[in-house]
Amino acid sequence: MPKRISIALAVLWAVALVGGHPRTAPAQDKAQIVDVFKEPLAVADPRSVSVRQYDVPPGWATPMHQHTGHMFLYIVEGSGAMETEGEVRAARAGQVIHQLPGKPMVMKNSSNSARLKFILFQVGPEGAPLTMPVK
Repeated sequence: MPKRISIALAVLWAVALVGGHPRTAPAQDKAQIVDVFKEPLAVADPRSVSVRQYDVPPGWATPMHQHTGHMFLYIVEGSGAMETEGEVRAARAGQVIHQLPGKPMVMKNSSNSARLKFILFQVGPEGAPLTMPVK
């Protein structure tokens, strides 16, 4: 495994462990999104890896969008559901949802009372945005 991919996976694992640590925080109205790691990969076809940490309120949902690269979503706390191509993929803490590039999707917090915390790990074309809106 190339060194940069190994480093990216180690960062993802560390963030997932830290993100899963119980802490007291007041509920907030908005989603908190933190870019944890982003770096070009040393491969023949220029790629970039991106790791983001999300902390979203009850009832939160994205607009319809698609990812520009392979996306892996690791649920740290709570439960979420991805709607894509007429299918709903539900996941809870400790589970992963994978999404192929270019597939329209909506991600939701499944709870009306608890926050959803997840780590998004994506490998995609260097210089491309993480997501693109779908109309």
